[in-house]
Amino acid sequence: MKLHWNKTGALTPRERIGRVQFACLLAVLLMELAFFLLEDRASGVAYLLAERYMALPAMAFLGASLCRELPRKDRLPLYAGLAVITLFFCIQVLHQVLESEAKQVGTFLCAYALCLPFAASAEDARRQRGLKWMAALHLAVGVLLTAYTALLLAGTLPACLMDHVKWDGGRLYAMGHPNICATLLMISVALSLGLAAACRKRWVRITLAVLAVPQFAALSLTNGRTTMILTCLLLGGLAFCALRGRGWKRFALALLAAVVVIAATFGASRAVYSWNQTRLVNSAAAAQTASETETGTGNETGTEAETEAAIETETEPAQTSQVLVAEQYQGTLANDFKTLNGRTEIWKSALAGLEENPRVKFIGTEYVEMILTRYAPLPVYHTHNSWLEALYRMGLPGLAAALVITAMTVWSAAVVLWRNNDLWKSCVALLALCLLGCAMLEPYLFVVDISYFYLDFLFLMCLGYLWQWRGEKV
Repeated sequence: MKLHWNKTGALTPRERIGRVQFACLLAVLLMELAFFLLEDRASGVAYLLAERYMALPAMAFLGASLCRELPRKDRLPLYAGLAVITLFFCIQVLHQVLESEAKQVGTFLCAYALCLPFAASAEDARRQRGLKWMAALHLAVGVLLTAYTALLLAGTLPACLMDHVKWDGGRLYAMGHPNICATLLMISVALSLGLAAACRKRWVRITLAVLAVPQFAALSLTNGRTTMILTCLLLGGLAFCALRGRGWKRFALALLAAVVVIAATFGASRAVYSWNQTRLVNSAAAAQTASETETGTGNETGTEAETEAAIETETEPAQTSQVLVAEQYQGTLANDFKTLNGRTEIWKSALAGLEENPRVKFIGTEYVEMILTRYAPLPVYHTHNSWLEALYRMGLPGLAAALVITAMTVWSAAVVLWRNNDLWKSCVALLALCLLGCAMLEPYLFVVDISYFYLDFLFLMCLGYLWQWRGEKV
């Protein structure tokens, strides 16, 4: 943002407003960073920080935006965000009247008052500083998760992280769940390649491109199948965008390259995960053999109590081996395809809950888990679908808002991919579409849940920039 000075040497009012807006974004990013670094969430302190204090920079940004004169075409994201916030607060008032607990207020305000309208309100569509700041944060998180993975593989993970970074069966577990870890790594891989395309310095471009490789390997270890497939499609899409040109020959070549990239990356991901499974099973078998040897030696001279203790420890490696072979809560990709790893049953239970609780259809509820658990065979904490979650949390008006945001995203991304040859912008468009794909199976978007608010922030900020880029052609 180029500064313009008046005759007295002071900043103009427009520049002051711009500084306030970027300072608000910086405050939000620092709170997000604290949330990511506190792997155990500091016994809830990180959640409290996000929920209570993210509303402050959001309200400051909104006030600054309303003080800034914007062209009529740039006002839509701000008005759309205000409309969703108004809807949200009306529903929260109804929930309070019905003696329900209001949740996610701070993060919701920040998502729709700051992230969605940022590109337009800060007039940052051309330079994209705000988007690149957020991209840098998520790239740093991807590098951090990759470092955790390397330490876990080497057996040198610090004791303070052992409860939060581990193997869940054979899956990499971090950030509270393998699927969340997979989504963050997908984002980081995409942004590594996108920022590499946008950067002018060769050594930075090479470094970012190389960083994508270990991050992709870490993503493969999570065995998040949907996220893995979407990442392969994203990489194939980037290859297509990089090679396409005028004429059907260039188009066919780019399409062929995309197919090859998708197939190669998916095969590589399965090979990496299979290698780790074999390594873990072999390690468990070696530990079991060593334990049996020690037990046999000890039984010759030990007491009866020592013998019983040795028998107990002898069974532990075998149990560990069984856990490592099994993929917890997962079957094979072929077996789970029809039910999407049991999610179709959860959706049926969610729909049954709506039929039995018609009021939820209109005003939503804060107690999604309590309703779902009554109809699902196992305890369920959410609907495993962002649109269904919006319906449960905010009723039909919330679902309508989610569908409008979805339509805006698909349209904006399609226009940018069709009209624009900028690989960085194509990467942002593909990433937004992939996040929508993840939202089909997880409640990541629209309702700004405190556990996944950072995904909503990134998604809505990408949408804000894509909306501004629609009319461009490069």
